[in-house]
Amino acid sequence: MSSERLGRRTFLKLSALTAVSATLAACGATPTATPVPPTATKPPAPTPVPPTATTAPAAAPTATKPPAAPTAAPTVAPTAVPTAAPAATGKFQEAPMLAELVKAGKLPPVNQRLPQNPRVIKPVEKVGKYGGTWRRAYKGLSDRWGPTKLIEEFFIQWDWTDKGATLAPNLCEKWEQNANATEFTFYLRKGIKWSDGEEYNTDDIKFWYEDVFQNKDLTPTIDSNLKSPDGTPLKVTIIDKYTFKLIFTAPKPLLPINVARNGMGNPAGGPTISWPEHYMKKFHPKYTPQAELDALAKKNNVQTWDQLWGDKGDMQGPIAFWFKNPDLPVVIAWKVKVSPLTSQQQFVMERNPYYWKVDPEGNQLPYIDTITHDFFDNQEVFNLWIVSGKIDMQYRHTDTGSYTLYKENEKKGDYRVLRWRMASTNCVHLNINCPDPVLAKIMDTPKFRQALSIAIDRKQLNDLLFSGLYTPRQASPVKGSPNYDPEFEARWTEYDPKTANALLDELGLKMGPDGKTRLRPDGKALEITIESMSAPGSLGLDECQQVARMWTAVGVKTSVKQVERSLYEQHCHDGALDAGYTDWGFNRNAIVMADPGRYTGITDDGPWAPLYAHWYYKAPYKQVEPPADHPIRKIWDLWDKTQVEPDEAKRNALFKQLLDIHKEQPWNIGTCGENPTLWIVKNNFRNVPEGRINDDPLRDEGLGMPCQYYFEK
Repeated sequence: MSSERLGRRTFLKLSALTAVSATLAACGATPTATPVPPTATKPPAPTPVPPTATTAPAAAPTATKPPAAPTAAPTVAPTAVPTAAPAATGKFQEAPMLAELVKAGKLPPVNQRLPQNPRVIKPVEKVGKYGGTWRRAYKGLSDRWGPTKLIEEFFIQWDWTDKGATLAPNLCEKWEQNANATEFTFYLRKGIKWSDGEEYNTDDIKFWYEDVFQNKDLTPTIDSNLKSPDGTPLKVTIIDKYTFKLIFTAPKPLLPINVARNGMGNPAGGPTISWPEHYMKKFHPKYTPQAELDALAKKNNVQTWDQLWGDKGDMQGPIAFWFKNPDLPVVIAWKVKVSPLTSQQQFVMERNPYYWKVDPEGNQLPYIDTITHDFFDNQEVFNLWIVSGKIDMQYRHTDTGSYTLYKENEKKGDYRVLRWRMASTNCVHLNINCPDPVLAKIMDTPKFRQALSIAIDRKQLNDLLFSGLYTPRQASPVKGSPNYDPEFEARWTEYDPKTANALLDELGLKMGPDGKTRLRPDGKALEITIESMSAPGSLGLDECQQVARMWTAVGVKTSVKQVERSLYEQHCHDGALDAGYTDWGFNRNAIVMADPGRYTGITDDGPWAPLYAHWYYKAPYKQVEPPADHPIRKIWDLWDKTQVEPDEAKRNALFKQLLDIHKEQPWNIGTCGENPTLWIVKNNFRNVPEGRINDDPLRDEGLGMPCQYYFEK
């Protein structure tokens, strides 16, 4: 090991996970941008939402005019305050490549392309320079979230200050909510434009609400963020061109953090609940003859008009998904130039000339002209590109087990290795809905799962695969989370194969005649296959093999099957696998209430109960209703109560009960986690921060604010 090996103690000191309860409190009655302290200290007491609740009007079929007065005096989220005031002077600068287009009469002047009040982004190091191509790598179409998290734009966005993670107004200048969190009013920045120059305003939100959200072909199921907990869809009230209101029939105190997490899920990448109506009308039967839509579907290799938008409402079709359609108007920093549908070998993004953010000196962002993503399907190939200096900046797909390799080649590759921290735990998810009913019943037995958990030597995994840099732990909230529980973290993690064998014996799973493999109640050999989408040669696949070896050692014959990500996801949707393992593990464990899908089963790429979860949230996939006495029903009941409870202390108590069920029922068997994430950054690639948190609700690489990255010439 290199002398520059990352010591675990040093790492934890450098990047202790933020305490996030203050941010959760900011999603109560007062949506102020309460900062998250950047050290793992005791979280400050959050501000509770006043426990008054009124019922909002029922959902209307069209966007309506506003009521005469709000039900309670609103509180106001802070407007983003720039460090300078370029908007007041109207002095803006633009990239040379855009200036040439303006000079040629092919593009309006920059002053006309920016909104009245651009969002001002403070650079991490200093004001940057224009130009350059940012070289990255990806795994093809199924790796869509890597590029997407670089460019997401929602009404509210996670920002990072010297005090930690913060909710900040983004597409909107501010937002308001009433005292019981049933009504939210958003004020858009006036003059934001789509990438084709058309104005972005509430016409685009009205189109989403009336023609997409209420169309059963395009929205066969309603995302939980878009409805009240009783299932009533939200109501949208259009106030004027730049102001609108979202109304729910019950409190939604967690709405702001959910907006910042994924923009309420539609469309992917943003903008939140908005479509460019001037463009998307061409692909909607309300505005376009069916014959034309049929021809468009055939041209784009799909069967029906709605599949131009997406499959079963996922909005990732060849027309609606920014990742696939270069012609789609967007509000993101870089738009598609070469789609992966055209060339999977290299996906290319180029700057959006109408992007609406600037730096403190009035320079329109982004600084970088172009981003390329080269295709790879083998971890060794990607590592070779890194050490050869062919990657300018990337965290996604870097391998903690290759830390020494990366460090030893920094000079050769002309890069530096920065570190963030992952709010995740590597995990094997046992599928209690697997197709084999006998195996499913065995895996739905707590004692069986407990036995498999203590059959894993986590210290050995950490030392052998991760150079001791991870923390052996159970799949649970990480340190610094307001939901962190040290007892949960340690539960069923002590390596004890003797007790594991005894538990399996108690279940009647006796050894077969070979003395190596136990028998099921039907007399067949007890065998499990762990399905993984980890790349060949990756640490993830190596870990699966090690876990399989340890389970086989206690008589549960276990094998590993590697599949491509899209196939893995389909198997999860269908419940067609024994157990699953992903590269991102049991993640989303910093701000857990922002996305509890790992615990409710809704996030089915961790397939511990995918078919039950599909039934619960009426997913457009295979569904099975759980038995009336199954503990998953108690989990759902607790979550239903948690998400509408306006009192913060009561809400936390309810959620703890939910987590306590998982503590004793290890459906998701964690191994090692809270690992350092490695960011490969070329020495001339600047404004990349260090020591932040990688977690899906915080948007991973997006938390670094890529629009302010630049190349030092």
